[in-house]
Amino acid sequence: MDTEKLLRYVGLCKRAGGVVRGADLIAKNLPKTACVLLASDASERTAKQITDKCRSAGVLCVTIGADKYDLAHAVGAVSPCAAAAILTGKGPAGMVAELARSDAETKPE
Repeated sequence: MDTEKLLRYVGLCKRAGGVVRGADLIAKNLPKTACVLLASDASERTAKQITDKCRSAGVLCVTIGADKYDLAHAVGAVSPCAAAAILTGKGPAGMVAELARSDAETKPE
């Protein structure tokens, strides 16, 4: 996956008001979420918590090649960001989901 390209699209989604971060906000917005992006250095606990919630809601959840600081920068935050939800219909959410989905399908398990 081209992580920089993905993060540029995440930034566009943020400017359109289509990104939420933080476990509670992500869980609250899962019904209207295109996908959830996890930072590569998210803690195991956070990753499991968010992945389990996404799985039960049927939402794509992908670990990306960016760390918490790069993901935070893309979503316009100062503090580290372990995960971000991309909301459906806000900016290029479809492109972010497509890039994330293609990456999830190419990763070996």
